Order: sequence, then C-alpha cells, then structure tokens
Amino acid sequence: MHEPDPLDVRLRRLAGFVAVLESPGFVAATYVRPESEPGVWTMSYPRYHPEVDRLVALAYEDGWVRGEFDWGAWGKTPEALALRDDPEALASATPDQLAKLIAVVVRQERFCEGTLAAAFEEGLVLGIVRRAGVLANQEHE
Repeated sequence: MHEPDPLDVRLRRLAGFVAVLESPGFVAATYVRPESEPGVWTMSYPRYHPEVDRLVALAYEDGWVRGEFDWGAWGKTPEALALRDDPEALASATPDQLAKLIAVVVRQERFCEGTLAAAFEEGLVLGIVRRAGVLANQEHE
C-alpha cells in the first residue's frame, strides 16, 4: 500500500478544478433521453463532462471518498446540511469536513442519478474546490 500524498498536495489537486468549473460555458452534465419503443417510457440520465469524471476519479484516488465512513448517516446531520446549504459554513470547512462532503456528493450519485449534477449546478462542488484552494495555501504556509 502506498503512502498518501501530503494534505496540501491533495488539496491543491482538488483546487485545480476551480478554473475549469469557473470557465465560461462549463456545463457539468447534459441530460440524454434514450430512444424507446412507442408506448414505452424512458427516463433521461446525465452525461457528465469529462472533467467531472476526472474530479470523481481524483476524489477516490486521493482518499477524499473514504470507505469506512457512513456518508449516508452523516449527510443528514446538521453539520452536513449547514455545509451543503450555507456558503459561509462551507467557506470555513476543515479538510475533514470537505472529505465528508465530497463523499456524500460522490456516493449519492450511485443511488440517485443526477444528484452530482445538482451539486454542480447549485455551486456546491465549486465551493468545495475553492475551499480546498484556501486550505492548501494555509497548509503550505
């Protein structure tokens, strides 16, 4: 098993997505409706931008999504809801809180398709990566 990179390095990699997410015209997901037979109803599904796929892969590779963490239970706590809903709370999140929030956002997608797209649309993911940049700079000082 390899030793994880230092926290400031992992935070910087996460913060590296700020420019992409802030770029004009960036759309995290487009919705695709598969063709179906007459009389058959089909649901649309999100097709994610390659940068979203890259961010999710990084979240797993860098240990932001932890296997031992009960993300479902934590995601309903007042702490989680405040971080999700209050930009000021998110702007003061700790690295541990960011990891927990990332885990919730990423893992929810597996059970409820489109929740990741909503997290991007609502600015939650941008808030997370921005906070990672601030924390990376603090760790480096």
